[in-house]
Amino acid sequence: MESLALHPKFQEVSEACRLYPDHAEHLFQVYLDLAQAKDFEDVHVIQAPLLGRYFIEGMHPDNGNRYLILPSLVTEFWTVAKMDAIFTALANEQDARLKSGATSRLKGYRIATENFVRILLIAL
Repeated sequence: MESLALHPKFQEVSEACRLYPDHAEHLFQVYLDLAQAKDFEDVHVIQAPLLGRYFIEGMHPDNGNRYLILPSLVTEFWTVAKMDAIFTALANEQDARLKSGATSRLKGYRIATENFVRILLIAL
């Protein structure tokens, strides 16, 4: 994590990286990709304590839609049961933005893989 801390944008996600060090590298990678390469607006990290992880929330620059993004490594195993557990946990989180993500099970979500990082993209 020391090498990540050298980047000028690291300060924006440093608290989440300290809380969840196992997820720090892919959190920062996805955060930078959204904020700089994909030009998402209002990009920030939301802690999801019940899941022991974080989500990144941001607004797509082309369509103005808000998304919750859950970064993970491509080696992380995903099942329908795990997806269901994530949406169930979101409904029980204290943060209203995460609760709204739980209802997105009906609106739609997708899983994408890029540069060894997999993301769960939830439309809000």
